[in-house]
Amino acid sequence: MTSTRAIILVSLIWLLLGTFYFPKWNKTGYEATISWDVSGYYHYLPGLFIYHDLKNQTWMEEINKKYLPSPAYDQAFVHEPSGNKVNKHPIGQAVLYSPFFFLGHAYAKLTNAYPADGYSKPYQVAIWFGSLLFCVLGLILLRRVLLYYFDETITAWTILAIGLVTNYMEYASITNAMNHGWLFTLLCALILFSIQFYKKADWKSACGIGLSLGLAVLTRPTEIIWIWIPLLWGLTSLKERSSFFISNWKKILMSLIIFSSILSIQLIYWKYVANEWVIYTYGDQGFDWFHPAIKRALFGANIGWWTYTPIMFMAMFGWFGIYNKHKSIFWSLFITSTLAIYITLCWKHFESGGGLGQRNLIQIYPLMAFPLAMCITWILKLNAGRWIWIGIFLINTYYNAWWTHQAHKGGFFQAGQMNRHYFLKVVGRLHPNKDYFKLLDTPEYFEGKPTDVKSIFENSFDADTNAFTIDSLSGQKAILFNADHQFYGPATLPVSDNFSWLRLEADFTILSREWDVWKYAQWIVQFYDGEKEIKNNSIRIQRLIPVDHTATHLFFDVKIPKAAYTKCVMTVWNGGSPQVLLMDNVKVSCFK
Repeated sequence: MTSTRAIILVSLIWLLLGTFYFPKWNKTGYEATISWDVSGYYHYLPGLFIYHDLKNQTWMEEINKKYLPSPAYDQAFVHEPSGNKVNKHPIGQAVLYSPFFFLGHAYAKLTNAYPADGYSKPYQVAIWFGSLLFCVLGLILLRRVLLYYFDETITAWTILAIGLVTNYMEYASITNAMNHGWLFTLLCALILFSIQFYKKADWKSACGIGLSLGLAVLTRPTEIIWIWIPLLWGLTSLKERSSFFISNWKKILMSLIIFSSILSIQLIYWKYVANEWVIYTYGDQGFDWFHPAIKRALFGANIGWWTYTPIMFMAMFGWFGIYNKHKSIFWSLFITSTLAIYITLCWKHFESGGGLGQRNLIQIYPLMAFPLAMCITWILKLNAGRWIWIGIFLINTYYNAWWTHQAHKGGFFQAGQMNRHYFLKVVGRLHPNKDYFKLLDTPEYFEGKPTDVKSIFENSFDADTNAFTIDSLSGQKAILFNADHQFYGPATLPVSDNFSWLRLEADFTILSREWDVWKYAQWIVQFYDGEKEIKNNSIRIQRLIPVDHTATHLFFDVKIPKAAYTKCVMTVWNGGSPQVLLMDNVKVSCFK
């Protein structure tokens, strides 16, 4: 397969995924294209061009009610000195969106088929489709870059691997309005302009460097580390490079002027809305430069880069080949990649917001394409190397497609909540047991048939005089949980030392669904030695109940600790939620 056909195939798969499998542009609320972080990036455009209000943003109240782009209402914060609202996110992504925003706005205005309010379907379609096109452009530019250093076959396989085997597939086809795919394309452009500048020393390439780097930093300020690409690309001699810079100082100055002019857009916005030139908009979020989360960020079951994109772990071995065969570009690639990985590992909130793997590293995949291409080269040179590589490719393609499906329809990828116990139970399986959801909260899970069962606690609440009991749907008494009634218990359990497990059972009915997982009701078991807690297990109840207004029988198993304890208590807490939940027919048993 040629590299051009590889791009066509990947682009077609992306189009099908985003159009038919999970069309975010056709969804609402926080599943829509313009939702969560994207709504923050995009926020500038309707504020400036439709509502003409960047300071007070009173228009957002109605938009939040109608579209709910972010349930956290975190697009902007109040800047105390000025009293005005300031967008949390950098303005660069809004600049990149703008051509597609104007297309969506023109359609809404001319047809009157949808409200011209910045968030109706024409805008959702325009931003999604524009993002798809920009990601495809990234593949086209990457092809041109790789062909300078690798042959047609290696380039084709590398494009297929990045497009179908990494988490870039998710962020180019479905969740493509996030800025990672856009930055991927800008980095491809920066590399290509850098190659051409050192070959031709032309004005076009110089301006392209300033434009692509400026837009990248305006979109995400940490991408300033990309400066090493144009500075070091093709470097063989410091004296020769210094001479080149001096002889082309006018072009370099023009590149710097373009770069600075683009960055000034952000400064002008801050000055306009808050009367300050520079504002740190991420509040108490920041970096811990001396404690990078190496293990969790690279290998962790929750969001680990190599856990969810193992092909990039394989690619790391290709750096040796790049150093030996393409030493003139090695340092620009390696330094930039290493800095990007280090910055990501030092971000103290790298797991917040979920994401399929380390999405913040997708934008450096044009750099990682080089060591990946080198690994593919080595494999294809082996005896039966073609079949070995095809096997690696197909296994990783299935793995990537599996997680993508579980993130959207299968339900077994729970963003921001994954752990090792749960991961190992569900990974790769076509039909995992939904009871495994308990492992998202507790590491203990009993599989098998209990023996020597001894009942130690029962309460049907029929004779309960507690003021918070009501008639349940079955006409019996039940415990009510809502905003005012948050707790049942703690109830002391007479646990016997002769057993190894506890099984808690009860019937739960959801009368009004809580959608925030961190406010789900919790079923808690605690063991104490005196006043000291020695063990605490819990599960979140709503994640195990498929339908509302129907009683669901749940059970929860807990290992009895071998360490000495004096008391075991059970508590049910509504998690701070105002939503209504019923509990009935509680039973606790010990078993072996």
